[in-house]
Amino acid sequence: ISKEGSELSVVAQADVWLFLKVSKANRTRTKVTIRLYQQQKLPKRNSQGMEEDTNLKGEKGEILISEKAVDTRKSTWHIFPVSSSVQRLLDQGKNSMDVRIACDQCQETGASLVLLGKRKKKEEDVEGKEKDGSESPGEEEKEQSHRPFLMMLARHSEDRLHRRRRRGLECDGKVNICCKKHFFVSFKDIGWNDWIIAPPGYHANYCEGDCPSHI
Repeated sequence: ISKEGSELSVVAQADVWLFLKVSKANRTRTKVTIRLYQQQKLPKRNSQGMEEDTNLKGEKGEILISEKAVDTRKSTWHIFPVSSSVQRLLDQGKNSMDVRIACDQCQETGASLVLLGKRKKKEEDVEGKEKDGSESPGEEEKEQSHRPFLMMLARHSEDRLHRRRRRGLECDGKVNICCKKHFFVSFKDIGWNDWIIAPPGYHANYCEGDCPSHI
């Protein structure tokens, strides 16, 4: 999740898009089940059942976050909802998670999920192995464009919206265009504190500098 996305706190919708590529070979079934598992590092516990230092390596666990039975008669995109998982991620202050994608019946149906582009796979070939040149550049680019992605719709919480303030360019002596100049009026300084108990004053900020017509 990008920095801008991770700053949002309420997930309205989050979906993982996966492309299932189907070969023309004979298939014994027309549907397969695809499952998404979130991988988590479980805290390591001592003999008393207490959690130990989180920097120590603990066991890994998996949680099923989405599954779907899909048609294997044509190559197409499939959508997997993961809103609750992404919401938990943001609530924990994180912006990434490890996901394992499983399709146990894909091999027997001649179907495969596009997870990495062909070009990436070739770069990861072991040194000295002859690289397959049968794929055309167009096919490689197509594989790259069919890699998985997360589409998320999120917004700020109502509490944060109420706390947000309008931000302007602050005057710091380094800018010449219009900026906000801070100016605090103290009721004590102007002799009004004898009849105004609270607040002690108010911010009478004003604009300073040249303001172009488009600002």
